[in-house]
Amino acid sequence: MTHPIFERWPAQHPDRLQLFSAPTPNGVKVGIMLEETGIAYEPHRIDIMANESHDPAFLALNPNGKVPAIYDPTGPNGTPLALFESGAILIYLADKTGQFLASDPNARYETIQWLMWQMGGVGPMFGQLVNGGAKTGHGAAQKQATFLRA
Repeated sequence: MTHPIFERWPAQHPDRLQLFSAPTPNGVKVGIMLEETGIAYEPHRIDIMANESHDPAFLALNPNGKVPAIYDPTGPNGTPLALFESGAILIYLADKTGQFLASDPNARYETIQWLMWQMGGVGPMFGQLVNGGAKTGHGAAQKQATFLRA
């Protein structure tokens, strides 16, 4: 495996899909999908609190510096694929396994629309609620009440 990510996070099982993630709302989505599809994978924990997502090796995999990201040594046509953004990864894994996305175009796009809604709508709002709920101090209760009314 020649990708720069493996200089910092070596693969113990280079034949498996490599998951680079953290226990965040977006990070766990891909792990859950991998478990549900039964794809053999090797997880690598990225410590975002230690700024590991901005390590040059990680940035070579995801220039946005966000988790999750994957490296699939057996990507399309047997060629390696590096991929980031949880929604893109979920669609890729569904396509790779033939699970969770219908082959009928109408049903497929209906499913993708709900995925996009979760990624850009309700998912971030839940994240704000959780992050806002963890904060304390002046005005925290008012901010939470305002959020819940929105």
